[in-house]
Amino acid sequence: MKKIIILLLIFITVKSGIAQNTLGKSDDLGRVALAVMVPDMAENIPQSAKQLLENKMMQIATINGLGAGGLDPRFCIVPMVNILTKDVTPTAPPMIALNMEITFYIVDAVNQIIFVQTTMAAKGVGQTEDKAYISGIRNVNARAGQFKGFIENGKNKIIEYYNSQCDAIIKKAQSLAGMKQYEEALFYLLSVPDVCRECYDKCMDVSVDVYKNYADYKCTQYLSAARAAWANMDADLASQNLAMITPDMSCYNDATKLVDVITKKMIADGANVWNFKMKRYDDAVETERLIIKAKRDVAVAWAVATYWNNYNYNWGWLYRNRY
Repeated sequence: MKKIIILLLIFITVKSGIAQNTLGKSDDLGRVALAVMVPDMAENIPQSAKQLLENKMMQIATINGLGAGGLDPRFCIVPMVNILTKDVTPTAPPMIALNMEITFYIVDAVNQIIFVQTTMAAKGVGQTEDKAYISGIRNVNARAGQFKGFIENGKNKIIEYYNSQCDAIIKKAQSLAGMKQYEEALFYLLSVPDVCRECYDKCMDVSVDVYKNYADYKCTQYLSAARAAWANMDADLASQNLAMITPDMSCYNDATKLVDVITKKMIADGANVWNFKMKRYDDAVETERLIIKAKRDVAVAWAVATYWNNYNYNWGWLYRNRY
């Protein structure tokens, strides 16, 4: 079964003909993703300009194939804006003219590493300084040639990171799984982009066992909750928990037995409205497909609830003493 899962994973996520790390090919670019952030520590960037700046960075990433789409937001594009000159134009009404220097960084926000950076000049004019700021950012050309090399070099650095840290990633995931932190373990394993061919395959292999342990662990919880609900004659609550149990889980047969018990009791008591049925898969291919989806759903749910919503990076290492 493990081999079937791995083959299906490869079939779904890898275009034909890609069997190893191949840096620089356009069909590999989408497999590494960059988040875009304007940290709060970038205090000199007006709040009114931050969303526009994020949009520009997303355009830069997307045009060059690395728009955010992966699980792990640790690899980011972040900006730094320096005002070189600020002048008031001799016009009626007077306008604020800014000469700006905008530097974009691709970083590992967790390990606090700058992979690559690129700097460009921009000019903005507006009735207020904030409007001049916005004008300058609007003048950033996301299709400028310098961004292609910037993104490509950043991608290569990220791939090098995964290739060099693969054993550590697997060890951490296994350690988390050993502490029953299965969701986080799957997050780290599934965050490896498939362009990192060897590491990706290793992580997918490990993820099969981690997900099986996770599924069996959750199955025990769901079945226990269903039994407790039925002990209180709460068929609706029992069915809610039984509905979470899928055929790939180890307690599936025990769950079906409980369904039979509840069904017989309901019929004996004259009820005919409880038509609950356990989930079934039509064939092995559907089973493996749903397992693959379930693994990713678990990892994404953990990332959204924990990583994205509650994880606050410390940006002092980048912005301190730079403004």
